[in-house]
Amino acid sequence: MLLQTILSALGPIILGLLVGWLSGKYGFIKREYSQAFADFVVKIALPFALFLAATQASPSIFYNIDYLLALALGLLISYLIGFLGGKLFFKHDKKNSAMQALSVSFPDMAYCGPPVLLATVGSSGLIAMVIGNLIYTIIILPFTMMIISGTKQGKGIFQSLLNAISQPLVFLPIFGAILAILGIKLPEILQNSVNEIGKTSGGVALFFLGLLISGIKLKVNTEIIFNVIIKNIVQGALILGIGFALGLETELLKAVFLIGVLPTATAVPALAISYKTYTDMATGTVLLSTLCSLFSIIGGIAIVEMM
Repeated sequence: MLLQTILSALGPIILGLLVGWLSGKYGFIKREYSQAFADFVVKIALPFALFLAATQASPSIFYNIDYLLALALGLLISYLIGFLGGKLFFKHDKKNSAMQALSVSFPDMAYCGPPVLLATVGSSGLIAMVIGNLIYTIIILPFTMMIISGTKQGKGIFQSLLNAISQPLVFLPIFGAILAILGIKLPEILQNSVNEIGKTSGGVALFFLGLLISGIKLKVNTEIIFNVIIKNIVQGALILGIGFALGLETELLKAVFLIGVLPTATAVPALAISYKTYTDMATGTVLLSTLCSLFSIIGGIAIVEMM
């Protein structure tokens, strides 16, 4: 059962990366096209996928404060560790530090989350995935985009915030959450249409990442190792500790903890290449984080089984 869970979580990621890498390595698709694939994921497919996930969420999940706090604080604290680490230890500017913060704090909830959560917690565990994505798209991503766009173009805070909110990756999930809270359901035809686009985000993101790395010589350095330790180990420990302190119920605690042991999201290199910053480091972090998640997911599931 444990082996099946691991293979279900990592199998699609490994296959997607391999197909993209082979396509670029042998010239089947030019590596230069990775920019187009990245833009499609960040600006179209992933926003649609998160919008649909938000509209299908139960309104009650937005009112469980302890549940929200455990996940939000775990994500935010690990983000802060990554940002300060980038600024103080690796001497990056704000733009690169912000992207490094994403690399150490953005779990691959959309693609690794479902098989792991379904196998260990059941369908109720998917609520943690929806909440985590909303926290990221409502709070963390707008803040990051504000830093990047402000640093890049010298804009004021208000203008940078408007620029961040205007991105589909931000406003579509927020709009979806509003619809869910108001109890407004999408017509089935519209829901199916949005789903057709949104469900392509996972495969395309993995393919583009493989295509991107086909021309990059991966080097594991201190910074990438730091990123992976924070993402795969520290984040899960933070969420678990905060959840215990808040007295979360066992099933809820299991779900939010497992979010923390997932690898770095494949959307991070897509964002990095889209904004032309921290590209190689983000790519290296995702690759090593995904490999190391074999151990962090096994460890996470073992801890969950003892709860």
